Amino acid sequence: MKFFSTSRLVELFTPAHKRPVDDHIIQDDTTIRFINDTERLLKRMADNATGKNERKNVRRRQKDWDIRIKITYNQIRLVVADTKQSSSPVHKRLRIVCFRKYVKASDGVGKIKEATIHYLKDGRMHVRSLLNVPAFQGIFHGIHRLDLAYVGTKLTDDVSLDRLNGQEKQLKREQANDIKVLAQEARRYVQAMDTLSIDPLLDNRLKRILAHVEKLEDDFPLFGYEQKHTVRRLLRDDLPNLMGAYFALSKKNQLEQRDNVFVSLSQMELTLIHLQDELEQTKIERMEHVMRLQELRYGAQSDQRNE
Repeated sequence: MKFFSTSRLVELFTPAHKRPVDDHIIQDDTTIRFINDTERLLKRMADNATGKNERKNVRRRQKDWDIRIKITYNQIRLVVADTKQSSSPVHKRLRIVCFRKYVKASDGVGKIKEATIHYLKDGRMHVRSLLNVPAFQGIFHGIHRLDLAYVGTKLTDDVSLDRLNGQEKQLKREQANDIKVLAQEARRYVQAMDTLSIDPLLDNRLKRILAHVEKLEDDFPLFGYEQKHTVRRLLRDDLPNLMGAYFALSKKNQLEQRDNVFVSLSQMELTLIHLQDELEQTKIERMEHVMRLQELRYGAQSDQRNE
């Protein structure tokens, strides 16, 4: 007799359209970029809002995806879809519909009416849920921020801190050995600071750290165990621990600690720069090794032919 765990039983009896989308469907580079572009568009719309509650239709067309946002007095509707030219291995269409907060609210934000992703796989159309999927929490937050902006309400630091804490938990839960997955979660963590009052010097240093990590991603397998551990620990533990502790302070104490945080971030950046230098040296040594092998294998044969 075959027994199933409780979580497995729950999954078996949950309708397909209510199950979270599988990670591999949304972790390709094109989908990650289309999620980030959607977050940026929502943020730009909120930043440019005049505070008047009005209808609005916005469309952003790119080569790989198409974003449509419709704001009415009752709902905010977002549709993002891969185009025919998209380089994503699985073409998809996501649809999120949220009530305006003053119409119908849940947990202090506009109630989500629909949050689904439709994609074609193995010749069949699949529908899955976007609720409780970490990769899309920035989009939900952006819709909530947009809702408030269109009634002239500024997003409170408490709401922003909740989002930042949520991203910190997700980052620390990420145990994947794939550095690209971990780096993506780190980017989402830093993006979650967008609505908090962060000093430009600290913001610039954080972005520089992420840029250095991006340079390491492709050649990460060339690192030794200790080097890999250093990068993973920096992203998963050291960075969120430092910034989480900083944002937990009052504004006055943040100002007093700013220079210390800047020094710590600078030390992280220098560590990554040093690792880049080590990586370049490793690549040079590998190249020299390959050249020695080539010489041993083919140099002797060439000498024999010349004789």
